[in-house]
Amino acid sequence: MGYAIKENGQTISQIQEEYLSSANPWYIGFSGGKDSSTILKLTFLALMNLRTPQKPVTVLYCDTGVDIPIFRHLVEKTLTSIDQEAKAYNIPIRTEIAMPITQDRFFAKVIGKGYPSPTNKFRWCTDRLRIKPINTILKRTNSVSSNVVLLGIRKGESLERDKTIARYETGKDYYFRQSNSANTMIFAPIINYSTEDVWATIAYNPIPNSIDAIELMALYRHSGSECPIIKDPKGSPCGKGRFGCWTCTVVRKDKAVQSLVDEGYTQLGPLLSFRNWLMQIRDNPVYREEKRRNGQKGPGPFTINARKEIFFKLLEAEHLSGYKLLSQEEVVYIEECWKEDENRKS
Repeated sequence: MGYAIKENGQTISQIQEEYLSSANPWYIGFSGGKDSSTILKLTFLALMNLRTPQKPVTVLYCDTGVDIPIFRHLVEKTLTSIDQEAKAYNIPIRTEIAMPITQDRFFAKVIGKGYPSPTNKFRWCTDRLRIKPINTILKRTNSVSSNVVLLGIRKGESLERDKTIARYETGKDYYFRQSNSANTMIFAPIINYSTEDVWATIAYNPIPNSIDAIELMALYRHSGSECPIIKDPKGSPCGKGRFGCWTCTVVRKDKAVQSLVDEGYTQLGPLLSFRNWLMQIRDNPVYREEKRRNGQKGPGPFTINARKEIFFKLLEAEHLSGYKLLSQEEVVYIEECWKEDENRKS
């Protein structure tokens, strides 16, 4: 614990120094998991210990619309509380939620357009659900200045991740390039933290108390880690024991949701059953058109009948779980897609 607290002091000083060094807009990439919670805590403490912090810092969360509901609820509660706590301490931290546009949402694509659920070869979801919504917000700032995004990336978690980190190094300590975005720099002040350092930071720093260490630790015990806020479309899927999308069919088994169900979160059972069923029918020719939308022969989109069956299965999961899984905007868009495809066939 002593090492972690010592590291906190050094990291807070580093954050303060970088914060004051330029007027570039700052964002905290917040997924709600342990690493992004650590970044948020340390940045909050850094600004709290400056005399008059002026530059606003935006805590940015991407709501894909299909995040695991229990975890999504915790994130929403945290963001609301952070806004209030920042005002109480007179700190220029605000929160913002990015969301995919209606036609890019998961069920709009699957049930509306008939996209087969994602695979490693056809992983259409990452760009639409996570990358585009975040980039839309980041592009709002003046193109003359560079955005600085604080991320909770760390070395030593896996060989794959370490290779990715090395690929984007800039030569400046703690700074990395952002893939496909020359106007965004990644600042990773906990790059050398161990997992023990991360948990010690969360557990032993009571401010901001908006981050519920006990609830967060309980979710980790029952599941796995979080899905990064800024995602590499070619990186590992978030379903490998991570708090990502409950609909993820890129991986064979959703270990995160399965573990939560096994630990007593039975309301997630209908969501897991729907996800598993959707994966089973994905490559079944009975559910697919014989031609692709470009007219080429081969497995095409889900048929209209298949899409309607998926729709009603989803409504059943919604009813059994008690979670709202589909927005009215999505329903309207889905019905428009069906009508358009039916008219094209007639």
